[in-house]
Amino acid sequence: MKHLAIIILAVLLCGTILFTSSRSIPPEPETVQAETIHYTDISGDYLFVQNLSETERMVHSLRGYLKDNNIQVQAFVPDEAVCYAESTWDPAKAAAFCGGPVYCVEAWDIFKNGAFQKTSYLAGRI
Repeated sequence: MKHLAIIILAVLLCGTILFTSSRSIPPEPETVQAETIHYTDISGDYLFVQNLSETERMVHSLRGYLKDNNIQVQAFVPDEAVCYAESTWDPAKAAAFCGGPVYCVEAWDIFKNGAFQKTSYLAGRI
């Protein structure tokens, strides 16, 4: 009987702890899905995959280069932005680019016929 009482007490306490703990856990942030673009032409099958971790690195390195965390840097380049594409990332080139007050950066991995080709770095200002 004593064992049953301990088990019941343990179940009640664990249930209360779990309930209390689940209330104090903040909600998980939304998972951002990488955008993909696929097309085929006479030379092959192409897949462009947005590289979110490289884009985040670009944002941080640009802020570090500008030495100002208050500069607005967004992790996507809208269609209306004047931008450039490079095969290497250089925050100095992005900082020197003319345009508005908001910096925009993106990284895309390029695959051809299933084989990785390169990462393309886009940057601009709006």
